[in-house]
Order: sequence, then C-alpha cells, then structure tokens
Amino acid sequence: MDDGFVFLEKKPILFFKKMKKNKNKLQFEQKSIEVLENLKWPDEKEYPTDLIKRCNEYRKIPINRLTPEQLRTLIGQNIGLKYLIPIAIELLSKDILTEGDLYPGDLLERTTKIEDSFWTENLVLRKQLSELIDLNSEKIRNKNLQLKSL
Repeated sequence: MDDGFVFLEKKPILFFKKMKKNKNKLQFEQKSIEVLENLKWPDEKEYPTDLIKRCNEYRKIPINRLTPEQLRTLIGQNIGLKYLIPIAIELLSKDILTEGDLYPGDLLERTTKIEDSFWTENLVLRKQLSELIDLNSEKIRNKNLQLKSL
C-alpha cells in the first residue's frame, strides 16, 4: 500500500508521488478543507457556538496557512483529518511540543485523542506518530502531557 510517506533517518517526510509540486508547495496544501472535501458549510449570521464559527472559518483557509492552533482546533473536532493529520505529523517531526494557544504539546495531545477509527484506517500515519512519540518520549514525559495510546 503506497500511502505517500517515506522515512529518512526515522523521521517521517511527506513524499506524495502522485501530486506535482507547484512552487515548492504540494498542490493539495494550497487548498482549503472546504475545497478538498468539496463540501461548503452554510454561512450563518449567527452560529450556535464560537467553536462552530471558528471551525467554519478555518475550513476556508488553505491548509498550508493554518496555524498550529487552527490545526489543533480542527483536529479536535475531527474535521478534515485525512488532510490535517499528515500536516500535524510534519509539524510535530520538527518540534514534538508544537504549541497552539494552550500549552507546549497541545497539538500532539489533541492529535493522539482523535477517533480510533481514523488510526485503524491509517496505520502508516499511526506508526509515524507512534515513532515520533517514542523518539521524543523524554521531552513529552517532562511536560506531563495526557496522550492517548495509539
């Protein structure tokens, strides 16, 4: 099964064979979740919660322009996981304690807590994240993060 990832020196590196690079950015990274999923949420004058409003706004941002906090929020709501988890893993491979707006490691913590069915269907991503956690176990332990077992 070709999932688009290769490992170099035990670090996951994105390598999408089927997508051409466009000005050093992968084509899908320049698109929003809204475009990638071909699903537009209705724009409301008022939203039931601020979280729903923010998620709707974040879905319109090209995924290569999402901040760690925006990624953490969308991942926490199980939105666009097949597009966002590879981005999150790439960020975490550079700094396992990548921080959104809450605390160092909040992106990692949130990423481990997504629905189990995603990890069951995406074993290579699961393995990559597990290996990153293993490689950085001391840093993680020092922050007392509450990671869910993969």
